[in-house]
Amino acid sequence: MPELLRPIGITVLDIAIGFAIFWLGQLAYQTLFRRMELNLELFVRDNPAVAIALVGYYFGIVIALAGVLDKSGANWQERSLNLASYGAGVIVLMLLGAWVGDRLIMQRCDGAREILAEQNVGAGAVEAGLHIANGLILSTALGGQGGTYIVGIVCWVVGLAVLVLVSSLYPRVAHYNVFREICKRNNPAAGVALAGLLVGTGNIVRIAFAPEFQTWQQSVPQYGLVLGLSLIALAVIRWIADWVLVPGVKISDEIVNQAIPNLGAGLIEAFAYIGGSFLIAWSL
Repeated sequence: MPELLRPIGITVLDIAIGFAIFWLGQLAYQTLFRRMELNLELFVRDNPAVAIALVGYYFGIVIALAGVLDKSGANWQERSLNLASYGAGVIVLMLLGAWVGDRLIMQRCDGAREILAEQNVGAGAVEAGLHIANGLILSTALGGQGGTYIVGIVCWVVGLAVLVLVSSLYPRVAHYNVFREICKRNNPAAGVALAGLLVGTGNIVRIAFAPEFQTWQQSVPQYGLVLGLSLIALAVIRWIADWVLVPGVKISDEIVNQAIPNLGAGLIEAFAYIGGSFLIAWSL
């Protein structure tokens, strides 16, 4: 009987540690990153941008912890210690990734002002997308049985660099000033579309780094080839999305050239990136 109850006990302990990680994560988010009073923003000011960004942050932590749970332990004590220590590391790397996003992806905007003062839903969506993408990258960078902490950190840094590169190239693909739409027009459709791109790109990075690390000479060319081809495929998906998903309508026109930006068009474009990334994953 004790042997039958043991897996249940381990599961309950994992869940308890997980909630402790969430609590520490939200405390770090509101005190170190956004420097706000969370309850005031959510339940007094009813700020939807903060809620969207925070849910993305929580979701990113959940996804990142999946990579940690892949690691086996000799006993429940070692498993719990792994989860707690990796959970603390995930919080640090999630906040560092958010900081990078604020400085290098949303560099044309003041992310804190847009989300806190302006209650900009588009900016909140971009931040949420960044958190989820960061969680996807961490899930594979920290997961698996091969490699070392150094390998994991290198993969994570490369993944963030890919997010920055893709977001900087995105306005050329979309054919409109994405960050002006988000920050000056408070365009939620543009923010949701960019968030979808970030999540799709994060998933592509996850796919590329999924094989177990062998050696730098063996794994780096493999990772680079899969990553490059998958990103090209994702760009092609954006190009054909207008014809396949919404024939006769140009998505960018619906997002930008409307008196009230079409949020539905932004959601469809976001789906194209995220759904496309999963199709690429399943085809590899």
